[in-house]
Amino acid sequence: MGRASPLDVYALLDKSNCKECGYETCMAFATDILERKVRVQDCTHLMQDPKQAKNRNKLIEITTPPQKPVRIGVGEREVVIGGEEVLMRHQLTYYNETAIFLEIPDDLAESDLVEMVKYLTDLTVERIGDVLKINGIALRCVSGEADNFKAAAKKIAEISNLPVMLCCFNADNLLAAAGEIKDKRPLLYAATKDTWEQIGKFAVQNNLPMVATSTDIEELMSLSATLQKLGVKELVLDAGTLFGSGNLAATYDNIIQIRTAAIDKEDVNAGWPIMGVPAAYWSQVEVKDKDELWRHQYQEIIMGAMMIAVATSLIVLHTGQKKEDIWALLALMTMRQTVYSDPRIYPAVDAGLYQVGEPGPMAPIFVTSNYRMTKIPVEQDLKSGNIDSWLLVVDSEGIGIESAVAGGQFNAGSIAEAVKEFKAFDKVDHRILIIPGMAARLSGALEDEADAWVVVGPRDSSGIIKYMDTQWKPEEFMKQYEDLKE
Repeated sequence: MGRASPLDVYALLDKSNCKECGYETCMAFATDILERKVRVQDCTHLMQDPKQAKNRNKLIEITTPPQKPVRIGVGEREVVIGGEEVLMRHQLTYYNETAIFLEIPDDLAESDLVEMVKYLTDLTVERIGDVLKINGIALRCVSGEADNFKAAAKKIAEISNLPVMLCCFNADNLLAAAGEIKDKRPLLYAATKDTWEQIGKFAVQNNLPMVATSTDIEELMSLSATLQKLGVKELVLDAGTLFGSGNLAATYDNIIQIRTAAIDKEDVNAGWPIMGVPAAYWSQVEVKDKDELWRHQYQEIIMGAMMIAVATSLIVLHTGQKKEDIWALLALMTMRQTVYSDPRIYPAVDAGLYQVGEPGPMAPIFVTSNYRMTKIPVEQDLKSGNIDSWLLVVDSEGIGIESAVAGGQFNAGSIAEAVKEFKAFDKVDHRILIIPGMAARLSGALEDEADAWVVVGPRDSSGIIKYMDTQWKPEEFMKQYEDLKE
């Protein structure tokens, strides 16, 4: 089935432009449904008017992607996984990034459990303007005791708003814990060929998402079909995560087979988010030498990286639950940020004049492009060097310096226009601009266009601190400017 267009969606709305959804027009709402910024359920007319039930159902049908989305948790940390329309990011875009869950055993002392959960809940890393976080906690029933599992689940729900995956192959223990926190919409892990009915019925009765697992793809597809007939509305598929010779390739192949069946072949049994468990590495090896622990951790993180690279919907990690293992999460969250950037748009920031620190009358004015991956590192390097300054961000259509200079988007005219528009020289007692080394060839023309003294800074912002120490001589530059004017 081809992708619906905004007009296809608009035709099924009531076209009243009521604004109850927060949009000025139904057409704007229709466009953002396709961009996943809103849901059909956000249209009150469609949801509340019985006469529009047919249109509502049709709209849900044509806007549901071949890999259906699944929601885990509630509130501001609710996570949506799956929901993808394409196999390869460049074909359109990926919408819902790989959710990273950290596993925690239920047999920890309460104080240790609380400390670990609070650390993971509050963990944030700012990178290139994005705040990177983990997405959830996978609570494992290591104790084998229903009471322990229930108590740990309840404690996590009390102290954290992170979504929870309850992990136990004993269906009685799993459902006992799920009953304690069902209002938090935990993900139930996992139904097998032996437990599908018991767990499936509970999921249906309580409107909870659940996982079906089998290392046999045919059996997994059969479980999916059976659970859907039972009434399960939100399902996640786990084809197993195997390590060792040949098993990495087998794990990769299973993920690709399921994603291909869902997205290219529109197989409704495969059309669900798929998950992997790199943390399974630790149950498949024996770590004898603690000095070699890091080598084993690398194996887990390599599996996680492979899964993120092929848009696996959710992964469960062991390494990263402790503060000293932050390197593992940094690596995977950074990779995830890159894989899930939207290829349809340039990552741009707003043009403008940005203040860094407390710039005085002779503070430097640095010029850069509005490509996000340029502006933010430059700003961060200025801040880390405690350089009180102004950063003039020029609209280069979201293109980096070198390419924008070559393509003409970053030129003397556009820089001079930004100087005037944002009144850069009103902030200081000089007319000096520092341009990137990659834009050196613009200096002569820019001096004429902006009536300024233009100096060429380093090619890379990492050299700004050294540049300021050795080459920033504002009084001398202004004397040269005044001599030139005479």
